[in-house]
Amino acid sequence: MSTIFLLCFLASSRLVSSGGFAACLSAGGESITLFGSEGENLFSVNAEFGERLSYPAFGDLKLVYISSSQGLVMHDVLSGDSVVLSEGPTGAPWISLSGDLWYTNDGFLYKNDISTGIDIQAFSVSVEDGLVAFTDRNDNLHIISLENELDRIVQGYRFYSPTALSGGDVIAPTLTGEIIYLPSDGSLMVVGSGEQPCWSYSEEGLFYCVSEDDGHTLTGADIWFVKPGGEPVRITSTPDVLETRPSCSGNILWYLDEGNGVPEWISLDDLSL
Repeated sequence: MSTIFLLCFLASSRLVSSGGFAACLSAGGESITLFGSEGENLFSVNAEFGERLSYPAFGDLKLVYISSSQGLVMHDVLSGDSVVLSEGPTGAPWISLSGDLWYTNDGFLYKNDISTGIDIQAFSVSVEDGLVAFTDRNDNLHIISLENELDRIVQGYRFYSPTALSGGDVIAPTLTGEIIYLPSDGSLMVVGSGEQPCWSYSEEGLFYCVSEDDGHTLTGADIWFVKPGGEPVRITSTPDVLETRPSCSGNILWYLDEGNGVPEWISLDDLSL
């Protein structure tokens, strides 16, 4: 996949999941739809005229996203109420496994709408267990401890969209197609070739997408799995369906049917990994 097309691919629909639910952002940012594990459409947040929605995060039955006209918005799934958390420009929201909301604003990291006072010059962050992972303007990977603000900078690849994991590990894809696993001991390992990795705590490995294109459109996309140090395993093989955006929640693997923008899911209990 070419770098130019890869960037377009990454800007398409987004899928996030938590607790048996999946929230799917439409490719044009017109809406965010929440789906249940039976594939049912539970509700949709629809953009107003001239508005664009982006960067959804979902957890603890809270949907957080960026509205081009309102700012950072949180939607309560149970009550149906929405509240604007920040009217100014903010970074992309991240909801950690503990249910805390993280984002950047004016160059600082915020937790649950309160500044931590830690200077982080990044639009997107991933935060777990006191560890922050993000990339800078030069595509270097930064891993910062919230306890002592020690900044580990990883160079040598052009990283994007890293994910901090519980326990201190990090996974990060690169713009040249490698998927990098960085254990908490400071080492580095290339575990596969693809994009959009998501970590499965139950399987102790990661799912990711391997795609092909003709320079303009996707011609193929399937989901693979690999454990660090192991051999990749192909999960889907469907030439007529483009499976992208794997997202792990408990023992459920969600993924997106890129052709129609509808999420599908597989029980990990049904896979032999």
